[in-house]
Amino acid sequence: MRSALVILVLCVGCAGASRKGPQNADSIVRAEATPRELIDGSTGEPVTLDAFFAALRTSEVVYVGERHDRAADHAVQNTVLRRLYQDEPSLAIGMEMFQTPFQEPLDDWSAGRIDETVLRRETEYDERWGYDFSLYRPMLEFARNHGLEVVALNAPREVAHAVAMTGIEGLSPEVAKSLPELDLDDAEHRALFDRAFDIAEHGGSQEMVDRFYEAQVVWDETMGSRVAATLARPDGPSTMIVFAGRVHVQGGLGIPSRAEKRGAAPFVVVLPVTESELERELEEPEGARAADFFWVTGP
Repeated sequence: MRSALVILVLCVGCAGASRKGPQNADSIVRAEATPRELIDGSTGEPVTLDAFFAALRTSEVVYVGERHDRAADHAVQNTVLRRLYQDEPSLAIGMEMFQTPFQEPLDDWSAGRIDETVLRRETEYDERWGYDFSLYRPMLEFARNHGLEVVALNAPREVAHAVAMTGIEGLSPEVAKSLPELDLDDAEHRALFDRAFDIAEHGGSQEMVDRFYEAQVVWDETMGSRVAATLARPDGPSTMIVFAGRVHVQGGLGIPSRAEKRGAAPFVVVLPVTESELERELEEPEGARAADFFWVTGP
């Protein structure tokens, strides 16, 4: 988790920096992912693919976490998306990779009105996210080919950066008013954040850590409110699949719990993991593991 959070923190100051994706990322993501194992996080026992997808069908929201630059994680997302669509065509895709001011070009994309070049330009994808687009292209093309709504979940970069620099109290009244309701007193979520954030490693003060936590909450509350609002619309989808960094979904904290408070439930969290990561997860007691299901992708 620490490496994921370090990336998250660095993005406050350098979002949009160019990142090199894995070789042949597009072909890796497009290939149907087959788990080495599927593990039920509540029991630590293996489950079949059929049982896994049966559990997903009972959920209103399916969160599939990712390491942003790991093609194997995105291959799992792509496979789950396609199977969910077979079971429930009334499906929307929520994506951390796009920020809320850029919903209109995503709507145009799903409607087939613009191409990839225009989508990337009008969402400012390369400047604001910057990871290899081919890691997300298969899912976005699937959405376009099937007319699925793609929802921009993330808070504007400028707002998160301002919170990280000055704290919520330093925001202008206009910007502060634009934020969703923020719960800064979730002790479990704060403990998760503090375990991951090494003050000495970042050379900062406790005040700085508090500001970065506020920025994290702005991200998670914004994304959670977007998930809940999408599902609550009279014309909204029946189910939503959410692609976001692991730090935003693990343990059901971050986005899932904040969306649940707004009515988006039940939910399930799926994490792609390596075998060594699974071993560490299973050392945790039942109820303290990071996901409802672990999809083992490799050693």
